[in-house]
Amino acid sequence: MRSTIDTKRQPTPMIRTGQAQQAEIGSGYLETLERRLADGYARIEDANLRGRDVTAWEEFWIDLLHQYEAAVDDLPEAA
Repeated sequence: MRSTIDTKRQPTPMIRTGQAQQAEIGSGYLETLERRLADGYARIEDANLRGRDVTAWEEFWIDLLHQYEAAVDDLPEAA
């Protein structure tokens, strides 16, 4: 039996905005981003010390950082 690929399926956006993001902030979204940022930083540093190309990892980490900044900016205390 041959498997098929659903070409109509839309990719999940990496950056969430608006009400969806607000709901996630209340359920630990910021804490999750903080853990991912810390873990990613450590992995990038380790790989960099081993001489590996970390360009793609750094770009992804920066995207995570922008998500974190946007989430913090959306907090009521930041206004």
